[in-house]
Amino acid sequence: MKKGFTLLEMLLTIVLLTVGITSILHVAGMAMFADTNLEKMTIARYLLQESMEEIKGAASYSDIDDFASARASLSGDFADFEREVTVSGDPKQVDVTVYWTAKGQEQSAGLVTLFADYDY
Repeated sequence: MKKGFTLLEMLLTIVLLTVGITSILHVAGMAMFADTNLEKMTIARYLLQESMEEIKGAASYSDIDDFASARASLSGDFADFEREVTVSGDPKQVDVTVYWTAKGQEQSAGLVTLFADYDY
């Protein structure tokens, strides 16, 4: 009886290794995308909160209207993001939305708060 591997065993081993390595590389690529998207989502939430904190610091109730702004790109480290602020109604409803692009698709996150004039 001869010792060693047959050609069929070698081919089967190569196929199994190829499938296994391809699967691992695919999962690693998905994990890298998820990590990048999670980072951008976290930054977007901080930008939303920053906007709301600025609005909360308005000198008067009527000054809240001055924070309304059309969708515009941010600068500096946040150039990948755009922000839009809308103010409507009384009590004032403030909607802040942050936009960014991930994997070719536009993503967004929003925050809504009501401000009432209680001796502001």
